[in-house]
Amino acid sequence: MKLIVLVAWIAIAAAVVVGQEVPSVIVKGNCPNDLPEYKQWFVRTPLLDGGQYVAEDSRKEVVSGYSKLKLNMAARQVGDLLGKPDFAVSLYPARLSTAPPPANVKCPNEVAYVLRKKSENMADTSDVAVYLFFTADDKLYWAQPQNIPSLKAIGAPTGKL
Repeated sequence: MKLIVLVAWIAIAAAVVVGQEVPSVIVKGNCPNDLPEYKQWFVRTPLLDGGQYVAEDSRKEVVSGYSKLKLNMAARQVGDLLGKPDFAVSLYPARLSTAPPPANVKCPNEVAYVLRKKSENMADTSDVAVYLFFTADDKLYWAQPQNIPSLKAIGAPTGKL
């Protein structure tokens, strides 16, 4: 009996959902910054020809300056400590397709300091890198080193501590 009631309830719920239109969502737009995107950085590396990317010795400032990072630092302050990132990914905010685009868009950014990379895969888990995440107001909320055992994460992916 319980099974019949459950099946009937699911059938009714499915019929209601099928009759409704689900609004589409737009997750694209323009969030300009002065940093290259991944594909722009990639084509300037030996990775393009199947080689391996190893950062120059001057990139050691990323590891040495990392301990001075503090949550809520402005992106400019972080750049002063670690140098210019290799690339950035702007995370354009999602909106319903029926809503007009916002007049003044501020986007959170993810920036990457790559020390060593062996493949073209942007998210390769064997990369040696530091990834920093900034709010739409350019404040650091998460720093995540990858394959650098001497460095520990700062903050949290949710921005809540």
